[in-house]
Order: sequence, then structure tokens, then C-alpha cells
Amino acid sequence: MQAFRVEDLPIESKMLTRALDEAQRKVENYFFDIRKQLFEYDEVLNSQRDRVYAERRRALASGSLESLIVEYAELTMDDILEANIGPGTPRESWDLGKLIAKVQQYCYLLNDLTPELLESKCSSYEDLQEYLRTRGREAYFQKAEIVEKQAPGLMKEAERFLILSNIDKLWKEHLQALKFVQQAVGLRGYAQRDPLIEYKLEGYNLFLDMMAQIRRNVIYSVYQFKPVMKK
Repeated sequence: MQAFRVEDLPIESKMLTRALDEAQRKVENYFFDIRKQLFEYDEVLNSQRDRVYAERRRALASGSLESLIVEYAELTMDDILEANIGPGTPRESWDLGKLIAKVQQYCYLLNDLTPELLESKCSSYEDLQEYLRTRGREAYFQKAEIVEKQAPGLMKEAERFLILSNIDKLWKEHLQALKFVQQAVGLRGYAQRDPLIEYKLEGYNLFLDMMAQIRRNVIYSVYQFKPVMKK
């Protein structure tokens, strides 16, 4: 019976060593994949953060924000046009009344717009786009001139405040939305869908929506801005 004592058996063997090595390798690979995935998730956020901070620095460093506000005005007119009359919509199907109503919600200075005016000026979607862009720019210059006469220098201060406050507010909301997306896409792995790809797609769409909302909020506030003069 002495030959069968357990303590006399060697605790190492080639089979056990291989099993332990394999287990260690799997553990290391598992944690490596986790770190790699977390890094890739962070890369999505970092690229978006760089873009937002660049926009913020642009607002802080510029002596004049005129070109940025004009850009916001033009892109917002593009958004309104696309939402109400898509590029592929036949001319006879244009709902110009609906389009004008939305444009005038943003800018009361464009209260002269009528379906008849747009029909006479525009024969294609591209004509509509260019005409609305032009009118959006002109409305901004008109508003800036009105405010400058009432309170010299105030428009520049207001523009900077509106840009920075909207960027800060909407970026914080965007970060919260990305957290929910990251949690949600983790469940999609069970449906044979790559969570990282899903996260990138949804994160990108959310980012585009956020940047568009910043533009719209700013240009709407600029168009509506009316300084209150102290007596």
C-alpha cells in the first residue's frame, strides 16, 4: 500500500503543465481583448472630443465669429430644406408652404418669403438651396447691423456666449447618451452583431446630430436676439 500514497506522486507532469499554460494563455488573451476593446471604444470618444474642442477653440480664439455664424446659417438652411423637400423630390411635389413656415420659425427677418417668390427664383433643388443660403446669410448680416447700431460690440459677445454655452451643454448630454449606447450595444453580441461596430455607427450618428443641434440652436438664437437696453 505504500506504493499508492498520494504524497509520493509528483505534482507536476507534462499534461498538467500544458493545461496550466493553456489556461494562463486564455486568461491573458481574455484580458488583452478587454483592454483592446476598451481602447477602441475610447478612440471613438477621443476623436469626437477632438472635433468638439477644436470648434470650441475656434470660437474662443477668433476675433470675429462672422464666418462661423455664416457657416451655421448656411448649414441650417440646408438642414431645413432637406427635412422638408428632399433632393429627389420632383418640383411639382415641393411643399413650399411647409418649407417657408419652418424657415420663418427660425428667422422672422425672412417674412417676405412666399411660395410664389420661391417658384419664380428657383427651378431646381440646387437653386432652392443656394437661394435659401443667400437669404440666411443676408438675414444674419441684417441682424448684426441692427444690434450693432443699438449696442456696439454686443453682437460679438453674444455670438461667442451662444456658441460656447451650446457646445458645453450639448457635449455633456452627448457623453451621457454614449454611455447608454455602450451599455445597449453590449447586448447585441447575443444577436451575432459586433458591439464595437454598432457603437461606432450609433456614436457617429449621435455626434452628427449633436453638431447639427449646436448650429441650429446658435443661429436660431442669433436671429432672435434682441438686446435689452438699460434705461
